[in-house]
Order: sequence, then C-alpha cells, then structure tokens
Amino acid sequence: MIFKSLTLNNIFSYYGSRTFELAPPAGTEGNIVVIMGRNGFGKTSLLNSVKLLFAGVTKELRQSVQHDRVPTEKCFVLGDNDWWGILNRKARNENIFNCSVSAVLLDENNREIQLERKWDLQNGIYQNHLTLKPPYNAPLFDDAAQLYLSGLYPLGFIPLFFFDGEEINYLAEANRVQFTEKFEQFLNIRPADNLKICLKELARKVESEYVAKDIKPRLREAESHQRALLIQRDELLEQKRTTLTHIETLDDDLRETRQKIRLLSGQSSIENNAKLEALKQAERQTLEQALTGLSEAFERDAFLRLNAALAEKAFPAVERCANEQSEEMSEMLLSLRESLKDVFTTPPYPEQRLTESQVLFYQKRVLGVLISRDVEEDGMKPFELAPLRAKKLLATLSAYMPRHSPDAGLRDALATALRADQQLTEIDKSLLEVRQLSDENKQQFQQLQAEEIRQKEALDKFRDEERDVSHKLAIIDRDIKPLDEKITELRQQARQSEQGRARIDLLERMQKLLDAYKQKLKEQQRGTLETYFNQHLANLLDSNQLIAETKIDDSFQLHYLDAAGAPVAMSSISAGMKQLAATALLWALKDACGRQLPVIIDTPLGRIDKQHQDNLLTRYYPKAATQVILLPTDSELDERKHRLLEPYIYREFHLRNPDGENTEIQDVTENKEVRYG
Repeated sequence: MIFKSLTLNNIFSYYGSRTFELAPPAGTEGNIVVIMGRNGFGKTSLLNSVKLLFAGVTKELRQSVQHDRVPTEKCFVLGDNDWWGILNRKARNENIFNCSVSAVLLDENNREIQLERKWDLQNGIYQNHLTLKPPYNAPLFDDAAQLYLSGLYPLGFIPLFFFDGEEINYLAEANRVQFTEKFEQFLNIRPADNLKICLKELARKVESEYVAKDIKPRLREAESHQRALLIQRDELLEQKRTTLTHIETLDDDLRETRQKIRLLSGQSSIENNAKLEALKQAERQTLEQALTGLSEAFERDAFLRLNAALAEKAFPAVERCANEQSEEMSEMLLSLRESLKDVFTTPPYPEQRLTESQVLFYQKRVLGVLISRDVEEDGMKPFELAPLRAKKLLATLSAYMPRHSPDAGLRDALATALRADQQLTEIDKSLLEVRQLSDENKQQFQQLQAEEIRQKEALDKFRDEERDVSHKLAIIDRDIKPLDEKITELRQQARQSEQGRARIDLLERMQKLLDAYKQKLKEQQRGTLETYFNQHLANLLDSNQLIAETKIDDSFQLHYLDAAGAPVAMSSISAGMKQLAATALLWALKDACGRQLPVIIDTPLGRIDKQHQDNLLTRYYPKAATQVILLPTDSELDERKHRLLEPYIYREFHLRNPDGENTEIQDVTENKEVRYG
C-alpha cells in the first residue's frame, strides 16, 4: 500500500487546501519521496496530520505537545494556554473553523482507497468525523471506517512507520511490556492471544449458561464489581508509577541542591547561624511546653495517672458503695427522724392541741418505728462511703483506668522534653562550628536555600500523593481478594453441570494448544527477527566495534553483546548508535512481518556521522518500504547526500513558510537547479 495523494486543509501550518501528489510515475524504479524544508516550515505538521488521519487524537500526539501536563483531546484540538490547537492560525483569524486531512491510498492491487478525517470547530465542538471509501463498496463512517482502517494499518504500527528519526532511540532499548506486545502484533503473533481471549470469553459464557438462576445474578454482579475494581486499580497503578517518577527526579534534584549547600556550609555561614538559632528557639519552646505540662500534671493528678493499677483496684469497692441500697435507706430514714419529730412541735397545730406528754409519747413511738425499719450496718465492711460521694468518685476513677492509658500523656511529654534537651545540646555544638560566609557566596547560598525549599515542598506534595494512592490501592486489594474468592466459589457451583463441564474442558484444551502454538510461532519469528536485525545492524553500523552481536529473547527484549560475548551496557551506546540500532530494528520488523506499508520519517539523518548517514541513504531508505517519504532539512540533505539518494527519488517537494502560518508546497521533481534550497 502507498499514498497516491495527501491533502491538508487549514490544519497546523497549512492554510487553505494543500495537496502532495505522491503517486510514482509509470515505469519508475525509485521508492523515495523527499519533502524538504527548513525548521518550522511544515514537516512536523505534515507528520502529525498523517498520524491524525490514521488514528485520530492519540495519547502519543497529546504527549508531543506538552510532556509535563498531557492535554485532553478537547484541549489538543481546540487549543489551550500554551497550544494553539490543530486549526491553522491564519484560518482562525479569518473565522474559518473547518479543517481536515485526506488521502488517496493505492492497495496491492492498485485500487484506490479514499479517506478523510475532518473537524468543524464552531461552538467548541472538537469531535472529528472519519469517512472511508473502500474499493467497490459503499462509504464507511466513523467507527466502521476506523475499524476498516485499522485492518489496513493497525494503530500499533503507526509509531513504527510514521516517526521522527531523532525520537526512535527508545526502540534500541525495547525492553518494555508495551513494545513486546507491539512486536507480537507486528509479527502476527498477537492474533493467537486475541483468539485465546475469545476462548476465555466463550468459556465464561458457557459457565454462565449453566449457572442456576439464583447464582447467575450474583455472579454477574460480582464480576461487574471485580472489573470496576481492576480498572480503578490499573488507573491508580499508572498514577503511582508517574508519581514515583516525579519523586525520583525531585529526590535527585534535592540531593544535588543539598550537596551544593553542604559545600558552601563547609566554609560555614552567617545564614546557617541564623537557621540554627531559629531551631534552637523552637526546641527551647518545645522543652518549656513539655516541662510546663509535666509540672501542671504533678500539681493536679499525676499520682492517679501514674498509678492506674491502684485506681483499678479501688474501682470495685467504690462501685459497690455507689450501688449500695441499704446505705441509701439508712440515710433516708435518718433524715425522716428529725423531720417527723418536728411535726408535733411546729405549727400549724390542731384545734385540740396535744399535751407535752402526748407529744413525747408520739415522738418516741414514731422514732421507734423508724429505728425498727433501719438496716443493720455491716461491721465487717473494710470501706464505707456515701452513695452520692461514691458515684462522684467512681466517675473520677473511670478516667484513670489502665485501658485509657492515663500515663501516656506524661510519658510523651517526658520523651519530648528529653528529645528537645538533646537537640539543644546538638544545636549548641553546631553553633560553635559556624563561621561567617564570604560575601561573594551569600547570594548563591540564598538561591540554593530557596531552591531547596521549593524542591522539598514539591517532593512532599508528590509523597503525600503517593501515600494517598497506595492507601487507595491497599483498600482495593483488600476488597478484591474476598471478591475473587466469591467469584471462584460461584463459578465452581456453575461447573456442576456435566454438559457445561465438558464444553469448558474442551475450551481449556484449546487454550493450551493455542499457548503451545503461540510459543512455537514466537520462537520462529524471534529467530527470524534476530537474524534480520543482526544483518541490518551490521550493514548500517559497519564502523562499529562495540556491538558484535545482538540477542533477542522470548520476550523480544534486546541484549547487545561484545566480541567476547559479554553484555554491552546501554549507557555505553551513543545516541547515534541507538538511532541506527532502532532503524535496523524497524527494517528487521518490516522484513519479518512481510507487510508492505508506506513509511514517513522526519529528521531522517539526525545526529549520525557522515559514513553512517551514507549507509542510511544508500542501503536502508531504498529498501525500507515500497514508498518512503523523507522529511529532511536542507542541512541534512545537502548536495552530496542528495546525489547519493537521487537514483531512488521519484518525486521531490520544497516547503516554504516565511510567516509561520502558511506552508507553501513547491514540486521540484523536474527542476534540478532549486533542489538544495
């Protein structure tokens, strides 16, 4: 498949409709299109437009705009504070809000495939519309069109076929899980995993079919909850990885800043003196507060706080007194004695007043009745207290029970006082060693102190964020474990059906066969890829003596070896060598997969020396693909290099963009005199 034409309309630096005619003339043997321009003239705009056409707004594109804060799709399309968006600035100033990128592709049978992705950005709308016209079929739109396009050009292939030559060094260190997955997809190994996933899903459906009615809803609910937790867990893990990266970077920066401060502090400084004095004052206040608390406690209730066991022993006796009803009865009868005696001697009196002897008679009689009703006191009780007083004492003692650790505050205050006293001793020792900092270093010292504070605040913020994320992950992990057990139990119940069990066993055997098939296929493709990679690396890196051979393991991780078979450290490989290694890897992937797709390379020669540039021009680009579109600057492809590449060039364009807002295209294929800018 190749590009027949590519049209950019009001997108990035391209104002109006600009078309590149890319079809090779009949009978041509070349495979290279050169689109040359100075920096800022529209090469990167072209590359990003093609990525937008095939995949829409991807995370990779959004990251290329702002690395520190990845914009949302809406901000990427419409623009943000530091980003103008995809609409050409000149068109925006003229109130034109339509932009698009379209292409006509030619498949292996030379049939046209037309596709267009467009945006209408009025009223803050940022969603795009994709239209694709396949050969001999009706047009497809949006999701259906994207599905068809992904079959032609899988999304995972885009970073490997449309790329900046200076930004592919990471492939030379292809030891990451995401690259392993891309390699498997590229080498047609991934479909085995996809089929295995389908078999697992089919097995799950078979299990669900044979689940009893009372179990089925519970299983669905548990699985739904499990999926939600796993999604949340993956998001938190990604957030934690990002946060830990920030922490590691800031930690290194802070360590470096503190090292510089220590170097200056080795001369001692008046600023350190002030800092130590401030610390001393703070520790002194801490000591005073702790001692004050201890003093107040010893004046108030230190005895009880330090003797909680004694309070606990007294508690039952006091509680018994508080609950003693006989004592209350005695108190009540005692109070009634005096009151009832006064009944006969205080007004008002009856009409026929009692004589004095009658009063004494009735007083003695009433007193005798009350005394007869009184409760005998137990002379054996070791502890007696009135119930009301006992209840008040009981409330007081309850606060000093051992379970409340009443002595903890005193012990903490004592520990704080001891620590503060030790700190004061250390600070006094440090103050003796402090000397005056020279005037010429004062400003640098102050700047380093301010930088240290800023870095520490940022580091503390990320550490707080990491702790919060870890706490949330711990909660999710705690919830997932019983949920997994519940799902396992429910599924075991679902497997009771013999018919369901037989089907599931068959599906499991098929999964094992797929695993074996995938492993065999991976071994074959790995060996093929390793052979191609070593051939192409030797072809491109012919002056290298550092890397003698490269091994690719079963996980498609690269291991560089020297002539003695010892591993070569990645830090020993230069950026230029990494770019050549990455190029050799892309070349090997293309040969191993056997698919013919167009390649677009921005900054194709990068930071590579002259001899290796010549190798790329004469050995790689003429064989990299059926159609190779190079986007060099005029300094990259000078007259000498152009002569090396000229036999393979079938079309050439120059870009001009003096004002930065209107890229113009000049076809110089037939004009030999203006090719070099």
